[in-house]
Amino acid sequence: MKGLRHSLGPVFAAVALAGVLRAQTAGASAPTNLRIYQTLAGSLGDSLAALIPASDTPRVNVHVAPADVAWFLQGDVERAFSARRCDVRTGDSARYDAGLGATVMRVRYTNLRRSWMFGPHLVDRSVTLTARTRLADRLEGRVLESGEHTASFTDTVAVDAVQDLEQAAIPVTKGVLPGEDFFSGIAEPLVVVGAVAVAIFLLFTVRS
Repeated sequence: MKGLRHSLGPVFAAVALAGVLRAQTAGASAPTNLRIYQTLAGSLGDSLAALIPASDTPRVNVHVAPADVAWFLQGDVERAFSARRCDVRTGDSARYDAGLGATVMRVRYTNLRRSWMFGPHLVDRSVTLTARTRLADRLEGRVLESGEHTASFTDTVAVDAVQDLEQAAIPVTKGVLPGEDFFSGIAEPLVVVGAVAVAIFLLFTVRS
């Protein structure tokens, strides 16, 4: 029996270490919810910028609203226009007026589960940005685009990493974690541990 305890020790230690390493890897590689919002805003801005006819650095006035999210989305939307060789301006000197008004910003966590037998808890993450967009040509007096569009991002993250992926001071970066049922949270690990212990015990019993 003493030999059995010595044999089980390294097994459970290795299992626990593997779980920790997988959790750390999932957290380290995931972008924050704030960064995802910025990327999504940039993609919507790029869709608007693509509608501007090619010319010698057309001047564009870019507006992002509402104010409580504009401060962290404005820069990425402007960069999308700059990448299309637009001259981003403020005031009335620009030919084009581009607007992006966020209407829905949501983070959702679903499908709570374990990655493997003793692995860390994982959830599917979905970040959604819906915005009203508008692009107007002041010179010709016409609207090139006006409508509502949605951009989204999905991936899988470790539950232990969620706190680091959210910004406490920015409510739209936070979501609600789903609940965990009894079997996946407590009973399942106990059943598996018991099965492993019994199998090893029988192996040593047969050998003796």
